[in-house]
Amino acid sequence: MKKFILPLALVSVLSAPIPLLANTFSFVISTAAANNDPAQHFVGTGTFTGPVDPFNSNAFDITSITGSANGFNFLGVVDPGATNSHTTDTASGFTFDNVLFVNGSHTDTNGFLLDLNSPVGTSLAHVFFTGVTAQNPGGYEVDEVDPNEPGAVTPFSIDSFTITPTSAVPEPATLLLLGTGVVGLGELLRRRIAGR
Repeated sequence: MKKFILPLALVSVLSAPIPLLANTFSFVISTAAANNDPAQHFVGTGTFTGPVDPFNSNAFDITSITGSANGFNFLGVVDPGATNSHTTDTASGFTFDNVLFVNGSHTDTNGFLLDLNSPVGTSLAHVFFTGVTAQNPGGYEVDEVDPNEPGAVTPFSIDSFTITPTSAVPEPATLLLLGTGVVGLGELLRRRIAGR
């Protein structure tokens, strides 16, 4: 019977599934024309990155962004890492928490606040969920602040907002289980060698 313990333990460790959670997401945001003006159109692509939220394992606290919108680069998220699912922050009249939920919804009503450079300076883009309406069938909106006129906000209804996980980190509980199995294998090997 002892002959089978080590191979069985090894097989059980190697065959254990490792659930993964993503911490980097690629995104595409495409909006409808603002104010019925086809020239006012917002398209953004890039990646969000951030750790798992400490209060919700289905959420990530977005701490950085790369990418561009309408040819202008995102400079980053506002106050990266300062907020989570239990707190919010405010800037330029916007409330945000920079939390990305992965259990069916992309963001909550607070949303993300992003810095975006442009020929006239740095503007803010606020991406948030407003609820599905006839005017906004996608449920999401982008408000973009004019850097020359901080009080002037252009609202864009989002036609499509897709997010795709692009990298993953192992779930902590799974790592603990896997580590325990490896330690057990090591102990079996040690006893086997010591018994010779």
